[in-house]
Amino acid sequence: MSINDLSSIGTATGTRVDSAAKHIMACKVDTRLFSCWLKENVDTMSLLHNEKMKWCMHKDEIVLNTSKKSDGGDACQQATHGSSPINTLSIRSITEFCIEQRNEDRSAHTWIQADWNDKALPQIKKLPDFRCQGVALGQAWASYLSGDTVASVLVGGMVTVQNGHFTMHTGDLVQWYFDWERPEFQHDNKHNGRRHPVRPVHAADPRNRKRERYMDERLYGNSSSVGRSSGAKNPSTVARIKSYRMYAPGPAENVLMQDHYGDKTRVFAKCISGGRAFDLVDIMLMTQST
Repeated sequence: MSINDLSSIGTATGTRVDSAAKHIMACKVDTRLFSCWLKENVDTMSLLHNEKMKWCMHKDEIVLNTSKKSDGGDACQQATHGSSPINTLSIRSITEFCIEQRNEDRSAHTWIQADWNDKALPQIKKLPDFRCQGVALGQAWASYLSGDTVASVLVGGMVTVQNGHFTMHTGDLVQWYFDWERPEFQHDNKHNGRRHPVRPVHAADPRNRKRERYMDERLYGNSSSVGRSSGAKNPSTVARIKSYRMYAPGPAENVLMQDHYGDKTRVFAKCISGGRAFDLVDIMLMTQST
């Protein structure tokens, strides 16, 4: 029987892995980053408080570091310069449009280059330099009006976390990715989790929606509740994990397989016990050595 048919050890037994050696850091939710991403002319602190569950750091969530300095300036400013993770989609669409037009009409090269320089390139330079910090061990809030803004984050050791959209096998290197990047990776059994050579058209979603919804509700508390709403985490904006697969170029390219830089830099752990999509899997964090 394939691992695609069997639940993981953590999901089947309801147990969590533990390790004697743990490396833990106290990490603060980046309130300034969220404030820069919110709409203008609003009381950001009140909004972060009223919808506190939407912006908080949940227990067992993959935590990203926003303080990485990439240009020697304000590290937080690099991550809050008007480009949220979701806005990366618009940057990608501009890039793809330029490439498609260049292939179809060579005479439009001058206009396309100007459009690239004026629209796409400035946004790409302002993209946040996210790095994986670890796995949250507690809950912290984006607003100090809601409670503590600092929580413990495991940066080294073994931990049980929720898997992403792809099957994970024992011994695989583990990378993080945003939920909305799912169509960038292949879902077939032969190349499960490997990046597409060419960005595909959004086809029918083969993932197990029922299991995904159930596991997300357990992790982020997205199920409907009675009483005043305090916001809900949007799963399309969270970071998930998957096995790192080398990029497989198309048949027209001369090489068979190669590293994809964007995926290679996101490797932060190793799989100890694998499982199906959205199962509980055991990983060993290596954020200090990758």
